[in-house]
Parts: sequence; structure tokens; C-alpha cells
Amino acid sequence: MSNVAREIRQALSDPRALCRALELDKGAKRQTAGLTVLCPVHAERTPSCSVTRGDGGTVRVRCFGCDFTGDALTLIAVVRGLDLGARFRDVLVEGARIAGLHRVLAELESGATDREPRAAENAPREPERTYPPADELAALWGSCGPVADDPGASGAMVARRIDPLDVDAQRLLRCFQVGIAHDRLPRWAAYQGQTWRDTGHRLLVKVYDHEGVWRSVRAWRVGDGSSPKRLPPAGHKAAGLVLANRLGARLLRGEPAPRRIVIVEGEPDYVVRSIASPDLPVIGVLSGSWHAGYAERIPWGSEVVIRTHNDAAGDKYAAQILATLRERAQVYRTKPAEVA
Repeated sequence: MSNVAREIRQALSDPRALCRALELDKGAKRQTAGLTVLCPVHAERTPSCSVTRGDGGTVRVRCFGCDFTGDALTLIAVVRGLDLGARFRDVLVEGARIAGLHRVLAELESGATDREPRAAENAPREPERTYPPADELAALWGSCGPVADDPGASGAMVARRIDPLDVDAQRLLRCFQVGIAHDRLPRWAAYQGQTWRDTGHRLLVKVYDHEGVWRSVRAWRVGDGSSPKRLPPAGHKAAGLVLANRLGARLLRGEPAPRRIVIVEGEPDYVVRSIASPDLPVIGVLSGSWHAGYAERIPWGSEVVIRTHNDAAGDKYAAQILATLRERAQVYRTKPAEVA
């Protein structure tokens, strides 16, 4: 489908129009060739993701916070929670719909898209992003200690009215010490050329794929700073992963777990709710997290409580989750106060 993809990319040449269609223009900063928006991959309050028209006339995306890069189709996939490899046709359908390519959309929906020459299959592709190596993840996690043992990290939890001992009891977060050597940190534990030690991102939380496999971490800043409060590993895939407590991970792996499930938004709410409901599976969604694969892990007849934030982003997350679970589970939506 390379010719179809090329046609859609060329039609999606206006970065501002694409951002409007994906609702990324709220709070965006204008630049000469496009916009700087809030990154859909990592949580941030100051826009750092550049969406512009490149030299070839197509949209180019680069986040200067987490090194996320791509094109118009990559951006659509992340925002819509679609796997670019496994659900490429769905990404093309959404791209054609946004671009107003009605003929192409009809062909995609009918399956009649095999009209490009075979030579196009050999066209160079952007390298697919992967998750951080499992051995490096394990080594970094193993080098961390309890939150309660670190005065700075413990103070950050207490400031949120969270007991660090409860955090450690459930192993929700781990903390690496201030004095950890640079050479003990993997290259991806960095932000804009600085290590996580230097930026203060010393609290780590695990994130899982829809099969309950530990794939990556999120780094949480301890103390003040100008960088985002929480970051994914630099240069690696970050979308399509969720936070999960012990029972949440069991649920995703298809193991026996309670059928009342709580879905929250962001790391702070995930920690708070996991402590408040230790006997329930708790799933924490982030930007680009949820997709149909997660819905398929929810047993039929379950009761799902969605506790996303009471704002536009929280409403959007809730709508995405509800759309995939409507026929599968009894879903309730509550709106807790937003946790910064």
C-alpha cells in the first residue's frame, strides 16, 4: 500500500490543519512552518513537539523532549492509539478521512488497494522504533532502591499526601540515588542531552503492553525543574503502553484477577488509586496508551470504572476507552480532581 500511503502523506501537507483535526492545536505555539504542540507521546505542560512541513512538502514531526519523530501517519497512529505496524490500514483509513480523499477512503474500506507496482515494496522505510532492551531495563530497575529511603523522593510523595511506605509495599515506584554514576545509566535515560540524574528524573514506574509484558519505564522528576515532570526513555517507542499494578498486570496476562477494574489517567493518580484499591486491578493510561488490544484483555461482563481527569484530555481518554468496551463490560465514569 505504499502508493496509497504516499498519496495520503502528500494530501496531509498542512501541519496546522492536521493538528486541528487531531485536536493538538489547543495551547500550541505557532512557528513559521507549522506548530509546536504538546507531545502526544509524553506528558508535558509546555509544548515541545514540532509539527512542520518538511523539504519534501510533507509533514514532519519531532519532539525535542522525548525524541519522538515521524510523519503525518506516525502522528495519526500515536494520537488515535493505533499500532503503525499491525494496524497500518486503519491508520491509512484515518489519514484518508482527515485528508478528504473520498476515493482512497472507499478503496481502503473495500480492500481494493493493490494498485501500486511491486517495486514500491522496496522503498526505504524509517526504522521502526523499539522498546528499551529488557536487560538494560532490568539492570536499571535493580539498581534502584525504596522510595522511603530517599529523602527527596520520599518528600515528593508526602507532598502529595502519599505514604512512601505504601508505595514501597506495592513496589509501585523505585528510586535511584542522587550519586549514581553516569556510566550506570543507559543512554536512553536522558532528556535533551542530560541524564535523568542531572534532570532529577529519579523515580521510575514500569509500563506494560496489552499482553502484560513489561516493556519500558516512565521517569518522574523529583524536585523543581524546567523539564517535563515525567518522561519516557529517549529515542525509544513510548506509545501503546500502560501503567499497571500487580493485579492489573495479571489481568493483562490473562491470569485470574478481580473483574472490577479501575482505569485512571497519569502516574500520580495511578499511585494514589493503587494504594487506595490494592485488591483491584488498576490500569493507568497515558497519551497514546489505549487501543483495542487492551479492551480484549478485559473479561466479558466485567465492571470498569474510568477515573480520568475532569478536562478535555480526560474526556477524550474516557471516550476512547468507552468506545472499545461498550459491548464488553459495564462501564462507569467518575471525574476525580486532577492531580498535577
